[in-house]
Amino acid sequence: MLNRPFADRSASVLTCCLSLLVAAGCGSSSPAKTPDAGTPDGGTPDGGSDVATGTPQKLVILHTNDLHSHLQGEGPEADYTPATPNDDATLGGMARLATAIGTAKMQAELATTPVMLLDAGDFMMGTLFEVLATTNPPELTFMNALGYDATTIGNHELDWTPRGLAGLLSAAATNKTLIPILASNMNFSDDPADTGDDDLKAVVDATQAIKRKLVKTYGTLKVGFFGLLGADAVQVTPQSAPLKFDPIATAAAAMVQELRETDKVDLVVALSHSGIGANGMGEDQALAAAVPGIDIIISGHTHEKLDQPAIVNGTVIVTAGSYGQYLGQLEVTVTPGATPAVQVDKYTLLPIDDKITGDQATQAGVDQFIAGVDLALSAAGLPAGLMYATPIAETGDDLALPTYAEAPVGNLVADAYRLVATALQPDVKIAVEANGQIRSPILKGKSGQVWLADLFRVLPIGIGPNGKPGYPLVSFYLNAKDLRAGLELDAAGPPLSDQYFLQVSGLQATYDPTKAPFGRITSISLVGGTPAAPTVTPLDLNDTTTCYKVVATNYVAGLLGLIKKLTGNALSADAKAADCTTLINPSLPASFIDADPTMDGTQELKHWQALLKYVSSFPDTDNNQIKNIPAAYAATQQRIVKQ
Repeated sequence: MLNRPFADRSASVLTCCLSLLVAAGCGSSSPAKTPDAGTPDGGTPDGGSDVATGTPQKLVILHTNDLHSHLQGEGPEADYTPATPNDDATLGGMARLATAIGTAKMQAELATTPVMLLDAGDFMMGTLFEVLATTNPPELTFMNALGYDATTIGNHELDWTPRGLAGLLSAAATNKTLIPILASNMNFSDDPADTGDDDLKAVVDATQAIKRKLVKTYGTLKVGFFGLLGADAVQVTPQSAPLKFDPIATAAAAMVQELRETDKVDLVVALSHSGIGANGMGEDQALAAAVPGIDIIISGHTHEKLDQPAIVNGTVIVTAGSYGQYLGQLEVTVTPGATPAVQVDKYTLLPIDDKITGDQATQAGVDQFIAGVDLALSAAGLPAGLMYATPIAETGDDLALPTYAEAPVGNLVADAYRLVATALQPDVKIAVEANGQIRSPILKGKSGQVWLADLFRVLPIGIGPNGKPGYPLVSFYLNAKDLRAGLELDAAGPPLSDQYFLQVSGLQATYDPTKAPFGRITSISLVGGTPAAPTVTPLDLNDTTTCYKVVATNYVAGLLGLIKKLTGNALSADAKAADCTTLINPSLPASFIDADPTMDGTQELKHWQALLKYVSSFPDTDNNQIKNIPAAYAATQQRIVKQ
């Protein structure tokens, strides 16, 4: 019965807002969104506080981050049963999250404690639900209905470029499902020639969908909020151009001063998509150390969790993993003027798992959006009958995605790129993909079925020039010295981010972790032939005269220049033409692999489409009309070997 209090309060709102492909919503009138002044479950926008300085006020802060469109949680789609507890291993899910939020709000109301609900960005991009982003974004629909007070811009909100974000915000505004989105260090281009952010600026000017700050009153407290996108998030999002982002410390210092001195707030809260690790270190830890006056940081980006808040320079920092697998509940006493102003009374990182019965109205809305996804897939021209719940394959084992290591699912992805591309360009020898682009393992679950939704979740992000979801595959040439430079990122390990670790096909490499970073690769071999009769050809690590055709996404290819920066200028890798001399920009359409040479123009071969095509080519070994993923992909294949 955990879902009963929330269902009683919100079912009518959800029923109205979550009809199929919501044409117009009523979430903006939800009690959770626009409470009367002083009500315990929310705040008054831009209200004032007449309470004398020094009066303690208790406050409950509920928070999430990096939801990534995971409305069905993280787990095999066929297993997920939100209506019944204790019968699946799925973590997260919007219905279960709704129950947890509703229960926490009810408890706060009973204690007459104000409560706020916040998110630290990357609410978008990660599942098939994203295909509805520019017509009717489900993520903002649910966040609005559940009463989120604010979120911020994460790097994946910009996966589809500023123009894509403009479409998302425009659709949410039309459907009346916007929530406050804060971006305090984002700047539009002032160059008339840079028109790539014009659509976004026009939508923001018309709807105020993105704000620099937000000021609201909770109980006796006047609270100021601002939002940040950190340096790493900006670095891995070149598609955000021509938007510019100020350093977070510079922007935060200015916002703290403005909120304190101009708005006279009692509490300053930053929604920062910059990140902190489970060890308490990261950009948000450095931000708190450098900028005094931030009382609380709700952190996102790293996908890690803190079981207890990190307290740095008097700033309380919390983060809740990813994919809605946890709901953070921070209970504090705030005493304006005190040092520190915030005292942590209790912190709970609540697992959103099968112990929680999902809210029925919320799940009904999710199911309606699944129907909308099926319509969108059909309209996109996918093969007849291919839908969200179509079983594409089955597996007898998990295909894991470990950090800083060769990954079984990474081998599957890289093989898909190489073998599907080879059918179109026979001279392809190698394929690479970065861990940061592989977003999910493939899990056996109870049935072993891998639905289209499960497979898409492995490679869900990005967009190409044709405006359709997915990064296109490109080809280019690298010599052995270039290959070694890229693979040194694999051998480096922490503190270099795992997102730069490369999964490979057609290559085998060994490394010695006792050697100095960026000098650890000891051998590279080209692997060809067939699984039954492989050929292994050792390469000279310093050879610059012979090149090999490589396949990657245009995103990963476009980040080759980062190798020099990540290795402190020790190494570099430059994409080349077939002559092994002429430098090229591999992220441009000239390098795209044409999925159908019989048609005019270049038909983009998306990364997830290559994976779908490859998996669909597997044999049906048990004659049940579902393809079987070979057992060889259940384990590593000695492609990246630590000596």
